[in-house]
Amino acid sequence: MLRNYLKTAWRGILKNRMASVINVCGLALGLATAVIILLWLRDLVSYDNFHTNKDNIYKIMTMHKEHGELYSGDVVPGQLAGVLRAEVPEVQYATRETFADNHLLQSGDKTFYEQGLYADPDYFKMLTFPALEGNPAEAMKDAGSIVLTEQAAMRLFGTPHAIGKTLVHNQQHQLKVAAILKNIPANSSRQFDVVLPFVIFEQDNKNWLYKWDDNRLMTWVQTKPGTDNAAFNNKINKIFIQKTADTTGSIFAYPFTRLWLHGDFRNGKPSGGRITVVQLMSAIGLFVLLIACINFMNLSTARSERRSREVGVRKVLGAARKQVIFQFLSEALLMTLLALALSILLAWMSIPFINKIAGKQLVFNLGDIQTWLLLLGIALFTAVVAGSYPAFFLSSFKPVLVLKGLTGGAKGSGRLRKVLVTFQFVISIFLIISTIVLYKQVAYSEARPIGYNQQNLLVIPARGNMLSRAELLQNALSQISGVTQVSSGSDNLVNFNGAVSSIEWAGKKPGDDFSVSVTSVSYNWINTTGLTLIEGRDFSKAYGSDTANCIINEALAKRMGLSKPYVGVKIGTQTVIGVVKDFLYNNPFNAPRPMMASLSKAGLSNILVRIQNDEHWQTTLNKIEHTVKNIEPAFPFFFYFADAEFQKRFTGIRSTGQFANAMGCMAILISCLGLFGLSAFIAERRTKEIGIRKVLGAGSVRVWYTLSREFLQPVLIAFLIAAPLAGLAMEQLLRMVEYRIFLQWWMFALAGVIAVVIALATVSYQGIKAALSNPVKALRTE
Repeated sequence: MLRNYLKTAWRGILKNRMASVINVCGLALGLATAVIILLWLRDLVSYDNFHTNKDNIYKIMTMHKEHGELYSGDVVPGQLAGVLRAEVPEVQYATRETFADNHLLQSGDKTFYEQGLYADPDYFKMLTFPALEGNPAEAMKDAGSIVLTEQAAMRLFGTPHAIGKTLVHNQQHQLKVAAILKNIPANSSRQFDVVLPFVIFEQDNKNWLYKWDDNRLMTWVQTKPGTDNAAFNNKINKIFIQKTADTTGSIFAYPFTRLWLHGDFRNGKPSGGRITVVQLMSAIGLFVLLIACINFMNLSTARSERRSREVGVRKVLGAARKQVIFQFLSEALLMTLLALALSILLAWMSIPFINKIAGKQLVFNLGDIQTWLLLLGIALFTAVVAGSYPAFFLSSFKPVLVLKGLTGGAKGSGRLRKVLVTFQFVISIFLIISTIVLYKQVAYSEARPIGYNQQNLLVIPARGNMLSRAELLQNALSQISGVTQVSSGSDNLVNFNGAVSSIEWAGKKPGDDFSVSVTSVSYNWINTTGLTLIEGRDFSKAYGSDTANCIINEALAKRMGLSKPYVGVKIGTQTVIGVVKDFLYNNPFNAPRPMMASLSKAGLSNILVRIQNDEHWQTTLNKIEHTVKNIEPAFPFFFYFADAEFQKRFTGIRSTGQFANAMGCMAILISCLGLFGLSAFIAERRTKEIGIRKVLGAGSVRVWYTLSREFLQPVLIAFLIAAPLAGLAMEQLLRMVEYRIFLQWWMFALAGVIAVVIALATVSYQGIKAALSNPVKALRTE
């Protein structure tokens, strides 16, 4: 019986080639889009799932109250991990972790910069990074050891079997390879090639590491099974308050399993994050698939008059309604399987392009049984959704009526087709509006005034002798023709890692503590960076007392409740000598946070150099490289432009936006494909009507308008439905961003115009073709 169904279905496909091709292509595009989105989402939600102890791992986070708002952060004091490990029985393991940075490693004549971090021994007891050789947890106890990944060992030694081999780290420490890790999975949020014992970092940063009001490190804990999270948070927060005496700040343990997808906070509560992208892309995938299914329904019910006699004959010959339903579902299933085969090819061909625009490493593994189960599940879902209504609709025809030429359901099916076409364009217009709004938001953020001059500003990471001989290096660089300003800082302006949880000043109210980003800089910092000085002066060698002074931004002055003049105000033991206009750092989508810069003459890890923008800039760069190499010949010369580093902040949202735009365009294309097929069928069905109209004097434009008008009405209704829905959705999305655009009428108007133009362009081919046809041929049989 099934064989007979499939054979009949195949004959039906061959008999109606145009409709079949449109259906198969529409379903293939919809399935390909769904497959690509599914692969993308599968990759996104898989992050960090490979860690064995993930359910008991937490990141310690801070929370501070400012102006009635709660702000969350992920850096804490350096001593916290040890205290939690010693004083909280529920803590099984605790580790500190630094932010990943470039580390210079030298093995013989091979020298490479590798991404690395410092961590405590518990790091590898908590997180599951399998070792090829050695014991990484034991290695972290020895200040003379280092842990490499397999690919780092291959680069440095030409073999992954490098246990016991030695290398030089940052031209300072001779370290022995104590463990080799398997390469870090791409779906890990912790990415590195080198891990160094935290004791090395501790030796170099004793000046701030033991301060309870200095937050610069990430801390992770693993609790014992069965620990009550609420009680645990109360306990660690009491310890934190006791140690810091901070009455407005607190800490809490946030689950590692939620951090990747639910990592954004608003007013102290998880809000948005990557889960928003997951929800958005899931909705787009489902809508695209529904649009493809609607195309199938529309074309199937539009051909109802042609199939009605077939149904009538089958029923007269004894076929039950159930058998007719199975017949039409078999056709839908066969078309869906053909579309699935084509969609797999389309998705496989599209993966390199998707990886490029989304910055992903998606792999379409057809050898994976789970992949095939997902594909077949999507195909079955599509076949049932697409084929169910046509099957039940066509099988409901009464044989007595249809064999007399009275289908009975044509009028109802026509109304349903209009509803389905309207629904298609509701989705399409919604996606068009979303695309316009997201594009404008990203462009608005990128064009946002940064607050300093990024153009022609070089950042040279200081390594080796560049740190100890920083003053000599800066003097040498300032002598180069083409170099206009030179300074240095512990941070690169784009990202500030350090923060203190409280500061003291005259007039401070009890409990008025808040987080302040802190950075150390050298002389001439404001002039070099191009910051706008609104009061006071820059750090200068002409003032011998500047080591006891500081520079703040407007946000800090406002948060402290200061009134002008700001210069001369005491913050702790330091005196404010300058106030700069707020500038963007860390998150470019948020308002600038309070910041304080202090003068330091050593240990500044970023050399800031401003060069002239002229035809000799390349020569200037060569001279800078030569000067740096004279000070520190052992390190490869490395630099980057501040504006390029800043633009990296938009990589994630830009790639996600491009991916969403591509999927949205696919939805519009599928809608147009169905509209084209439907308009072709309607034009064919109204051939005689068009012929009579032309004989009676109707012009080509009038005929085109008559055919096109039928499709414009659903588009206009769809716009009236989609516009408010998209407005509500985009308003909710934009509320998650502090620096945001506001919705404007032209965004909706533009989406409506685009939808109308697309619809007219799609149906106009058939309309013009019918308008230019010879009425004699249309009426020949009359």
